Amino acid sequence: MNRVELKNKAKELIKGNKWYLWKPLILIGLVIALVEGIAFGLDYAFGFIKVETVEVLGVATTHYSGGIISLIVGIFAGIAETALSIAYAYYILSFIRGKKLEVKDVVDFMKKHWVISFIVSFLVGLILVGCSMLLVIPGIIAGLGLTYFEEVCADNPDMKAMDIVKKAWNMTNGHKMDLFVLGLSFIGWSFLVGLTFGILAIWVVPYMTITFTLFYEELKK
Repeated sequence: MNRVELKNKAKELIKGNKWYLWKPLILIGLVIALVEGIAFGLDYAFGFIKVETVEVLGVATTHYSGGIISLIVGIFAGIAETALSIAYAYYILSFIRGKKLEVKDVVDFMKKHWVISFIVSFLVGLILVGCSMLLVIPGIIAGLGLTYFEEVCADNPDMKAMDIVKKAWNMTNGHKMDLFVLGLSFIGWSFLVGLTFGILAIWVVPYMTITFTLFYEELKK
């Protein structure tokens, strides 16, 4: 399947399904934001928040330093967000394969596989940072090579973390340029998202997500 066919199929799949595709991200994201907001409020109530006013070029800016409650909650929220990204890959893969899930299914996947999700994401993060510190090109190659670590983890949550990373890397052998060109094909859409102050992202994000996931399905064949 070529790039045009992938994008056309993605357009067909998102018709009438934009809320379905956004739903777990919005609902779970709101819960995480609410918990973080409550933690900040508790820190402020107990006096754990430090308020500093800094003047730069005659403009005063107020900064709030987080307290211990916000720090602890922030760590757990970060782990939850990492698990959510891989659970969302599972959600999208199921949708493309003809099965619609509920938000409850995403939460269950997060709860069951948060450890492997965190370890794999941590390993990939280390690899990307390490490669990016060498030169720009190695960082780009590493990013392309590990594009599908979330999908591979979603499909194989019982595999060892390093095996998931290796499988994701091997999957893109000979296809990194195809992925790069596919990403470039969305630059115009990304520009339009900025022009519409993010409003167009309601359509563009599902469009890009489904297109790249369809490419993953092609690589698996």
